[in-house]
Amino acid sequence: MSDFIYSSKSKLHGELASHIQSIYHNDPPELFEFHGQWGSLGVSRNLYNGFQPLETDKYIFVVIGGPVLCFRDNKFLTGTDPVVGTKSIYERWLAKKIQWDEDLSGPFVVLVVDKEKKQITCITDLMMFIPAYRCLQDRVLTLGTHVDALARASDQEQDLDLVSLTDFILNDVVTYPYTMYRNIRQLHPAAEQCYSVKSSSKPKEYDSNVFWIHKEENIYSNINEAAQTLRHGLHDYVNRITEGMDHVAQFISAGEDSRTVAGMLPQRLKRDAFIFLDSMNREGKIAQRVAKAYKTDFHPAFRSRTHYLDILPEAADLIGSGHQHIHAHSLGFHIACALGYYSAVFGGYLADSLLKACYSRNFRGKGRFPFLPHIFIPGETRTKPIKNSLIKQNVLQAIDERRTLHMQRIQSFRKDSSHEWFVLWPITMRTTAPYFYSNRRLFRIYEPFLSQRASKLAAIVPTQWKLNHRLFNKAFRPFLRQSRWILHSDGRLPYCSWWTNIPIQAAIWLGRKIAFRAGIIKGNQGPWNDWGQIIGSSKWQASIQSYAKGFDKIKPLLKVQRVDDVFDNQALSRTQKINLLQIVRFLS
Repeated sequence: MSDFIYSSKSKLHGELASHIQSIYHNDPPELFEFHGQWGSLGVSRNLYNGFQPLETDKYIFVVIGGPVLCFRDNKFLTGTDPVVGTKSIYERWLAKKIQWDEDLSGPFVVLVVDKEKKQITCITDLMMFIPAYRCLQDRVLTLGTHVDALARASDQEQDLDLVSLTDFILNDVVTYPYTMYRNIRQLHPAAEQCYSVKSSSKPKEYDSNVFWIHKEENIYSNINEAAQTLRHGLHDYVNRITEGMDHVAQFISAGEDSRTVAGMLPQRLKRDAFIFLDSMNREGKIAQRVAKAYKTDFHPAFRSRTHYLDILPEAADLIGSGHQHIHAHSLGFHIACALGYYSAVFGGYLADSLLKACYSRNFRGKGRFPFLPHIFIPGETRTKPIKNSLIKQNVLQAIDERRTLHMQRIQSFRKDSSHEWFVLWPITMRTTAPYFYSNRRLFRIYEPFLSQRASKLAAIVPTQWKLNHRLFNKAFRPFLRQSRWILHSDGRLPYCSWWTNIPIQAAIWLGRKIAFRAGIIKGNQGPWNDWGQIIGSSKWQASIQSYAKGFDKIKPLLKVQRVDDVFDNQALSRTQKINLLQIVRFLS
C-alpha cells in the first residue's frame, strides 16, 4: 500500500495525499505529508511493519516496499516500532556503509530528502520490481511510484503519448523508459539518482550512480555450484523473514514454484495456502494434493466467470496505466481471504522468467508440444518490424524505433541473451508485473524469486543452464521431495529430471488431447478465467459501449473509425482486444 509523490513545487496540504488515495476504490491508506522550502512530499502508510517514513532535523527518509535486511535480523517485521527498519537503513546510509545491492534484498524504492541542501535522492532496486517515475517540466521536478498519481500531481493527465498507448495495445507493455505520458519517464533500475531543487535554478540531476548491471559474467565453475548458491540464498531469504513469525500464508498452485516455496517455509509455522479459481478443476485438485503433502491448510476461493472483466476499473487504477489489469489476481480476494491479517504472504512469482529461461528464443512449435526440450537459439526477433492493418504505419514505425533502442541498450550488457532479457530488464517490461504491483499495495507479499540472490544469479548464469528446468531442479529438488509423485498441471513430475519427464509428459499430453476431443474433459482446467467465453458475451459488449467515448482519443492512430469495427477486427488478438478495452476505459 506504500507509495510516494514528491514535488519540488510546494503543494497545498492534502493535495498529494488525495492524488495517492485516488488510486484506491476502497479503503484508501493513511497518508503522511511533509512540506518545506525543498518542496512537498506525500507518502502512504507502509503495510510492512517497521518501514514508516523517518524525519530528522536534516533528512526525510522513506522506504517503499518491504525489503529484507541482510545486515541485521528482521524480527521487527512482527514488532510495534513503526520506523525501526527505516532507521536501520538510514543509519547505515548515513555512515556511508550501505551497499544497496547486498544489504537490501527484494523490491524497494528509497527516497531521501536533504532539507538543508535541497537535494533529493531516489534509489531503485536491482530490477525495478517497484517502478519509480520522473517528470521534469516547467522548472518543477516530480517523482513518484504510481504513474497516474504522478501525472495528476504534475498536471500531465492530458498530455498523453499516443505511441505508448498503441505500444501497450499491441505489446502488452510500454517500452522502457516511456510511459503513457509524454513528459514522464521511468527511472533507471539499480541506481541512486540525485537531484538539486534549489529555488534559484531549474531542478536538475547532478549525479547518477548505477550500482549494479546485469552483465553476462558467470562466476560459477559448474551448474551444481550455482544451484547450491541459489538454494541457500533463497532459503536464507525465507528464514530471515519468518524468524519472528508463527503464522504465514502462501499462494498454492498445481505448479512447481509454489511447491518450492512450501518446502522452504519452516515447518514450525502454521501455514495457510490459497488459490483462486473459476471452479474446483484440475488445477485446484492438484493444488489441494500439494497442500496436503506439505501439511498446509488449503483454502480455495472461487470467482465469477467474468471476474477479470468486472475488476477492470479498480485493478487498472490500482496498478497504473501502461500495465495489464488482468494480472491483479488477488484484488477482492485480499478481503475475502483476509490476506492483510498475515505478517507475510509468500508467492512464487518470476521463477519461470528468471530461472527457467522461458523467454529465451526457441524453435517454432515448442508451445504446441510442451514436452519437447527447450533448445537455445542465438539471435533475437524482438525488434522484428510490427505489422498491423488497423494501425497507421507512422505509429508502428515509432514503436519499432523504441523497441530497437531498448534492444541496443540490452545488447550493451548482454550479447548472447538479449532476446530473453529484452522482456526482463527492467521488470516493467514483463507483462505480468502488475501481479506484484497490486499485491504489494493490498497485503504484505514476499516473493523469494525476487530476492537479490535470485536476481543476481539469474543474470550471470548461462541461459543453457536454465533451460529445461535444469538449474531449478538441481537447486530446489530437496524442497520438491514431499510432492515427488504429484503431477504438475502440465503433466510433468517436477521432482524428476527433464529427460525423465519427456515420455511422461508426452503420454499425458496426448491422453488429455484425446479426452478433450471425446468430451471426457470439459471446461476450463487452468488457474485463470476463460477469455474465450468472456469476449463476445453481453457483458463484454456492454463494457465496450460504456467506455466508447474514450475511443475518440485514439482515432488518430487507426485506419478504422468505428469502435465496433476495431473490436471485431481479426487484426487484433484476444489479448490485444483486452488491452484495447483497458485503454478506452482509461481514456473515457
